[in-house]
Order: sequence, then C-alpha cells, then structure tokens
Amino acid sequence: MAPPRDDFGAVRPIRRLNRFTQAVLAITLAVVVNYLSLTQFRTRIDLTPDHRHSLAPESAETVRVAGRKSPLGSGRNVSWVKAVVLDNDAAISDPTTRESHKELRQLLLKLLDAYAVESGKQGSAWFAIENAGGGRNAPLLSEIASQHGAPDLNTALILTCGNRAKYISYRELVSVTPDNQFNGFRGEEVVTSALIEITEDKPAICYVTHGHGEMLPDDTSPARGMSLLSRQLRSRNFQIKALDLTTVSEIPRDASMLLIAGPVTPFSAAENSRIKSYLYEHNGRVLALLDVGRDHGLEPVLSDWGIFCPDAELQEPDPSSRSTDGDIALRRFDAKVHPLTKVLQEQNLPLIVGKVRPAKFDEGSAPDSTLGVWQLIFSSPVAWGQVNRTKHQTQADPAHDQVGPVCLAVAAERATGIRKGTGSNGGRLVVVGSSEIAANARFNRGGNRAFTSQCCAWLSDRDRAVSLPSRAVGEYQLNATSRDFIDLAIRFACFPFIILAVGLAISVWRRRS
Repeated sequence: MAPPRDDFGAVRPIRRLNRFTQAVLAITLAVVVNYLSLTQFRTRIDLTPDHRHSLAPESAETVRVAGRKSPLGSGRNVSWVKAVVLDNDAAISDPTTRESHKELRQLLLKLLDAYAVESGKQGSAWFAIENAGGGRNAPLLSEIASQHGAPDLNTALILTCGNRAKYISYRELVSVTPDNQFNGFRGEEVVTSALIEITEDKPAICYVTHGHGEMLPDDTSPARGMSLLSRQLRSRNFQIKALDLTTVSEIPRDASMLLIAGPVTPFSAAENSRIKSYLYEHNGRVLALLDVGRDHGLEPVLSDWGIFCPDAELQEPDPSSRSTDGDIALRRFDAKVHPLTKVLQEQNLPLIVGKVRPAKFDEGSAPDSTLGVWQLIFSSPVAWGQVNRTKHQTQADPAHDQVGPVCLAVAAERATGIRKGTGSNGGRLVVVGSSEIAANARFNRGGNRAFTSQCCAWLSDRDRAVSLPSRAVGEYQLNATSRDFIDLAIRFACFPFIILAVGLAISVWRRRS
C-alpha cells in the first residue's frame, strides 16, 4: 500500500477548474454587459416626491402615441425622430448669454434623455439625441439647413421627423416674469408640443366664428382677446381660420372643430341650421363659450343635444370657492372622470371666471339612445344661478333660480352621425357658461389654459399633452466649512487607510509567526 502524499497534488486540478470557471464567468459578464449596452437596455426610477425628473403623464402618452406611428419592422424606426441639440457658444460674444445657454442646454439634455428612455419602453428607441455645432455633426447640420433653412445663434434644439422639422429657441424654453426674470423651465411643454407637430400627418383646422361680436383669435386685448389661446393651439399643430356663417352655405368639410367664443348678438335660424347640419350630418365638433346676459340664439342647437343654458348668473357665497382677487374658482367636478376634466382633477386646478352662467343637461329633452351628455364642472352646494340679476339676493329663490350645486360646463357626444364612415365617433358639443376662460386676462390662471386646450384637443381627437405648466428648476449646492471638509476626510480617507494599515500589520505578524 502506497503511503499517502503530503504535497496536496489532488487539490491542483480543483484550483485549475476554479480558475477556468472564474475566467469563463468574467468573459460572460463582459459579453453580457456589452450586449446590454448595444441594445440600449435602460431603466430609470425617479425617487423625488414631485417626480421632477420624470415626464408628465401627458408627455408620456404623447410619446406612446407617436411611437405607434413610427415605421414598422425591426430597426426601421431607429432615429425616426432626431433631437439635434445645438452648441453655438463659440460664436456668442456675451459671456452672460453663453453661460445662460450652457445651463439651459444641460437641462434640455436631461429632459431629452427622458424622452429617449420613454420611446424605448415599447420596443427599440425611436427618439435619438444628437449634438451639433462647434464643428460637430457638420453633415447633419448641412442637410437640415438645406431642407429647412440655417438655424440662428438663438436656436437651442431642432426636432426632425422625415421631411418635417421644428426649430426651438432658447427663449421658448424659459418662462419669464414681467420684469424679464427667469421664472421656470418650459422645456417639456415646448418639446412635447413640437413632437406632436412633427409627428402628426396633417394639422387640425379650427374655424372661429365672427360676425356676432365674438372674441377674435388674433386680438391681444386682455378682456376680449384670444391671442394666447390661438398661440397655444398653433403650437399644438392647429390652423386657426375665421368663418362668417352668414356668407357660406355650410361649414367647410375640412373643419376639425368650430369655436364660438362669447357671441354678443344672436345667431340666426339659418346659422343654427348650418351648425346643426355640421354636428349631426358631418359628425362635427363645436365648442361654445357663452356669456352671462348675452342672447346667443343657439337654443335650437343646444336643445337637440340635450343641453340647457339659461340666462342666469352664478352667485357663489362660499369663500373657499373664491380666488384671492374675488373671482370664482370652480373646483367641483363630476365623480366620473371625463377626459375634459381629468387634467384639472389630477393637478387640482380650479377653473377661474368672473361671471358664469349655468350649462347643464336638459332634463326635459326627449330620450335619445345615440346621445350621451356629461355634466363636467359644478359650483359649491350653497351657490345658485340667479335669473333676475338686478335683484339683490342673499339666497336662492327655488321658484325661479337654479339651485346649487349648479352645473356650468357640459359635454355631449353622439354615437354616430347620419353619414356613416365620416369618422370614428359621432358629433361632439361642449358648452361652457363663460368665455372668460379663453380670454387673455384669465387664460393662464388656474386650470383655464389646461381645460380650454383640452376641449379643443378632445373635440379634434387630439386629446393628449395639452397642458404642461412650467416647472421651477431647483438649485442645489454644497455649503461646507473647513471643519466639514476635515470631517469628510476623516470619514472617507483616514478610516480606510487605518483599516488597511491594521490589515497589513496583521498579515506581516502572521507571516513571521
């Protein structure tokens, strides 16, 4: 019997196997990491309480909708939309402007990265980010300039999709106070609206009636102008056109929607007939903003759609339903969330008006199985709609007045029109008891901008990404004294060196012993 060996020869094959296994695992790890980097496998989790580093739900939905329009097939949609970030700081002489552009560009790059991540959640990412300017990406810039014109020094971003492009300036990315001070970063709103514009096949056409003293889309006056709403819709890929119903035999067939904003004089019977024909026979879409004390003459249209809009003025005694300057703040919505009020409910935004009249479901209307009517926005329970506006009242008169809570905005939709195949849905009609929500003076207050824009988007089947308020940009910096730095050095430098020294001393001691 051979004596046992003491040279541990039997252990050597196991050691070689361990080393071989370690080498295989290391190579596999390197291959997997490179594969994931090539496939752009990315995920991100926003742990901030207000989700300041995430896209708003409206923007995320816009990205998903746009992604469904991208070219089909493996890899064909890669770089379908390009976000070209320009760096022209070398050509700018003012150091303050250069520094401002640099800060905005950093915010913009972080924002665009969120769009790129969102675009890759349903497959390969179709939103690509490119840096250009200062000698970089000269061929790409030349190609864009030859098709759409050369960008100027104030251009921060160019979004391209096929043969469409949108130039975005640094001025559009920020909101400023009246004294020209920085007040917030509007990058998400601007990029989302530009994304809608370049990915939509054709613009929506909004006809605005005139001839009855209505508010005009290009009027800049605070009380009766709608220039802010007009600019908002144009940024959402709408075309705004004027329409005089007395000079046409029918509403144009290319109309995506009809806007009636605060008429002063009533519509005639012939005009009512044209609107009814547009709504019912052509699956038309109408937004009517009707004011207190004005005879609009649209009762024949409203009654056909189960809507009642009496000439009464809302009296709101509830202090919680008043803004700081005395305006009425409408905060009550229907329990069933409707697309028109969803953005108001999610962001807890009130509708701000000075005067408003009731607009509600007509309980005396004839039953219609094809018609659906939704009451959207209400007053407080203690408010009432006063019919006799010259009379001073401290409470409602049940015999004549509308008892609270009073409905002030209503939407109606028919399942289909007479002419089948003219659209996926039937006609839609939205009536609001005040045109002040679209006027320049109150358009950017409360949820007026969000609600008005959402109405236009819903009516034209483009109800996404309609209102993204500016976000304040946080400034973060580390304020530390010399003692703080000494403490940091002890924690992050001295302790590791002490542990290392102790370990070396123990190792030397064990070897000697």
